[in-house]
Amino acid sequence: MADYFLVKTPLTLENCLSHDGALVLEQHAELRAMLEARAPAAAGLFAEPLISRGNDQAAASVSWYGDVDGQPVPLSRLDSASRAEVQARLQAQVTPLLPLLDDPEVGAMLSRALYTLEPGSIVAVDGTPLLLNWGMLPDGFERDRSARANHFAQTLGAFVPFPAPPPLGPSEAQKYREAIAAPRAAAGDTGPAPATGAAAAAAATGGMAAASAAKAPPPPPSPPPAEAEPRRVGPGGWVPLLVLTVLAAVVLLWLLLPGTRLFPNDPSEQAISDVAAAELAEEVNVALEARLASLQAALDGAQCRADGTLLMPDGMTIEGLLPPDPRDPNDRAGAIVPADLTPILPPDPARVAVPTATGTLETANLLALVDARTALVIAQTATGTGTGTGFFVGPDLLVTNFHVVEGAAADSIFVTNEALGAVRQAQLLKQSGPLQATGADFALLRVPGANQPAFDILQGTESLRLQAVIAAGYPGDILRTDAQFSQLRAGDLSAVPQLAVTDGTVSVEQDMAPRNTRVVVHSAPISTGNSGGPLLDSCGRLVGVNTFVVQGPLRNLNFALASPELLGFLQGTGALPNVVSSPCRPQVARPSPPPAVAALPAPGAPAEGIPALPLPGATPE
Repeated sequence: MADYFLVKTPLTLENCLSHDGALVLEQHAELRAMLEARAPAAAGLFAEPLISRGNDQAAASVSWYGDVDGQPVPLSRLDSASRAEVQARLQAQVTPLLPLLDDPEVGAMLSRALYTLEPGSIVAVDGTPLLLNWGMLPDGFERDRSARANHFAQTLGAFVPFPAPPPLGPSEAQKYREAIAAPRAAAGDTGPAPATGAAAAAAATGGMAAASAAKAPPPPPSPPPAEAEPRRVGPGGWVPLLVLTVLAAVVLLWLLLPGTRLFPNDPSEQAISDVAAAELAEEVNVALEARLASLQAALDGAQCRADGTLLMPDGMTIEGLLPPDPRDPNDRAGAIVPADLTPILPPDPARVAVPTATGTLETANLLALVDARTALVIAQTATGTGTGTGFFVGPDLLVTNFHVVEGAAADSIFVTNEALGAVRQAQLLKQSGPLQATGADFALLRVPGANQPAFDILQGTESLRLQAVIAAGYPGDILRTDAQFSQLRAGDLSAVPQLAVTDGTVSVEQDMAPRNTRVVVHSAPISTGNSGGPLLDSCGRLVGVNTFVVQGPLRNLNFALASPELLGFLQGTGALPNVVSSPCRPQVARPSPPPAVAALPAPGAPAEGIPALPLPGATPE
């Protein structure tokens, strides 16, 4: 299979042409094998289709793959120079196919493959021509020869001269043979014979004329023109050249000066200025130094108990739990007990119990809570398909970053997660961004038919510094190797990628210049694809929206827009999330005890199951 996913398009089976009882699209392997044997230059011309015929919940579609990585761009959208270059390559690939259209073995299949659904189906991928939606015609055109000829003249025939449109059926094959033979028969005439029928439609695009010119004998050579006497240039004629030389030298010297940039940074692409990043880095360094000091103190005073529990100097475990009370029979593995808000290491999210608004504990753990409330966001734009993360703030209301859906058409935003069970189309209700210009980076989506639980949103007054947090999302690095995501790309709309969760601690909270946007800087690793995902405390409340990363030589700074910024954005939208202000009081299930270690045998005694060996000097029995 081709290596690179290009685009996904809807499929109407009535538009697909058939050959030998099967769709031409389904015969791509045979088509490519034939081309590799008989016209190798055109072997990669036809994009490889992966067909999904759809079901009651999902429409039929085709995922297209190619040999070249890049974004497919219709030839009509290229600038004139690029279009001319790609068109020349396309003609070089297609020209060897023209004689094959009359071949009794492969002509019928190849003729049908060369029809494309629309002019935009002829695309360029990184300068390489490629056909999408091939083997298709608008409904009814297969039987209407005149409409089909006009359609072909506007699609592939607009870029490559054909003597006649590819023939469908014996009668058209005969006309195609006549169209090919016509230029040869007219070689001794004063001009080509007039084209009729399908050949006339192709001739309207210049195809017949080009074919005739290609086959006509070359005219007799003209005598070379007489050489003109060279014209002498006066002294004044050298002045423009000298001026240009001096200017070029000045520009070259300026470019060689230290600090001169050939290409300035685009400030619109920076979520945070270099000055603000430096200030934040300084605060993060202070927080890290304090963290390092506390870890060193814990290491110096830590003690290991006989049962394998590691106790910190404050008497807590490394996860911030008091050791089990041997006098309490209920204080055992699995028992839910209070935990410290700022432990040395965050507890396993699978053992974190989530308190509800009434104060009772959820039976589900923190991971289950996150899975039900977080979703993958897919946005299709003119430049390609992007992914991000979102989370529910109401039964059918989902928040993500503005930059995740920026530029997407109204019908090109989709969401999915395990609870939804399939891809759902989303409606954009409100957006605010970009971050540098507005101080916000939010988008609110409605998912019709969804009825999902929502995160509580924290709006507290206590500092979050050194508190444990988790980040949830769908980072691109993980999606690339996710089998479910591969199936989703291939058209299986019920396939749902695995949600990724990372943990860390809050380093600093700060108002970020230039618009005093409140941000939370944390150590939970995030990357491209986490944008728009939730940042949660140990009680499962939203404390921020992961938005961007500042990459440094030694570490990355992970930024989330603080929850008060989100609440300001949601005002007036109809979203009514549950807002809490109480400090988090984590509740964590005790871990299972480590497996028992078998007692060592007494000195000189064999271990169980191993026969005793005679000691040196002993007499065997």
